[in-house]
Amino acid sequence: MVLAKRQKALIAVFLLGLVGLVVDRVFLRPQGGPDSASADSSDSHAVPLSPAQDAPSAPAEAQGPGVAERLQRAWPDREPNAAEARDPFSLAGSWLRGAGTGSSAAPDPAQAFAGTHPLVAVVVDGRQSYALVNDRVLKLGEQIDGFTLVSVGPKSAVFECRGQQVVLELLSK
Repeated sequence: MVLAKRQKALIAVFLLGLVGLVVDRVFLRPQGGPDSASADSSDSHAVPLSPAQDAPSAPAEAQGPGVAERLQRAWPDREPNAAEARDPFSLAGSWLRGAGTGSSAAPDPAQAFAGTHPLVAVVVDGRQSYALVNDRVLKLGEQIDGFTLVSVGPKSAVFECRGQQVVLELLSK
């Protein structure tokens, strides 16, 4: 088997890393591992524990209060309420407002619909016409996100919701 120059270089890097790992674990810190790492490992008078010994447990006062106790102190009269909880996956209100407007008014649903629903194609066929919006074929009377398709023209489609009409124009290439 003939190895290419790149393959030889990758094998050399892998072997160098393997040798470094062995040197680190065997010679530099033979005691290694997660059990040896602790906050008090730098104390000069610390007594090493053997695996058979149990670690001395510190009194609860020395360990400090738990998370639940600290939260109870921070909000003494506060009980968790699922109805008040914010959905962590929803966008914050500042993201939904227009950039630089600073207004807290809700966005216009018609503008939001027009901005998020591109009209890709139309089929005008006498009594039955179709519109392709967001990879979804709609015929007259069907709805998408609360907006009903009311008419289809040669280069546009008209949607309506609660008396508000939105005209989507075909995308130009």
